[in-house]
Amino acid sequence: MRKLAILLTVSCLFGCAHVDSPGDVKYAKDAKGNYTHGEEALKDGRYQEALKYFEHIRYKFPYSDVASLADLGVADANFDREKFVEAIEGYRSFLKLHPNHPKADYASFRIALCYFKDCPSDFILFPPSTEKDQTSVRQTRTALDDFLRDWPKSSYVPEAQKMLGQIRGRLAKHELSVADFYIRRKHWQAAVSRLNRLLTDYPGTEYEPSALLMLGHSYVELGDKEKAREALRRLLQQFPSDTHRTEAERLLKSAA
Repeated sequence: MRKLAILLTVSCLFGCAHVDSPGDVKYAKDAKGNYTHGEEALKDGRYQEALKYFEHIRYKFPYSDVASLADLGVADANFDREKFVEAIEGYRSFLKLHPNHPKADYASFRIALCYFKDCPSDFILFPPSTEKDQTSVRQTRTALDDFLRDWPKSSYVPEAQKMLGQIRGRLAKHELSVADFYIRRKHWQAAVSRLNRLLTDYPGTEYEPSALLMLGHSYVELGDKEKAREALRRLLQQFPSDTHRTEAERLLKSAA
């Protein structure tokens, strides 16, 4: 019974996420009227209905003032119903067709947000997110880098920077987890490769001190005392109050 309850809970979480009853759609005579109806449907969670209004504008009024916003509305409707692949395609199409539109920065940011929301989670029944495929996490980083490069004055920059910090931390934690896997199996060179990647690609994260300690230990095991001393001294100099200090000092003596 307990297993059944868990399965039912999971089923509800994944299968009951949205309630979307399209109902009858009564189109307005003009583009703006249809766009207003589409916006209202979108806000109410009637995504299929919203899509019908926006699609109607795109094909019936392709040269209207709100046609470009209808393109964006289609992408937004897919985003809100968690159809992230379709949403990304919609936002990218919008940017291609309307690169100078006042809401181009919004579309670019939403692409990154799609990837961000599609990243692996730490749901209790599954392995930790750092042990899962990191493709969507890396795609999020690329999309955020692109957004911040192209739209440095956008109002979405603070949120994008916050997201980027989280993504860099997740990728750094993943590299640390992989390095630890190699260390526990005494694959020292493989561990060194992952730790150096972490320190090069994700500097300034909370995992940097641990990475430096593990790197010093790996170099000691490889017999490269010079590089071991370099990593450990860097840890002691840059993070003098870190909890790894005692262990770093011990290792440094063994690498003398």
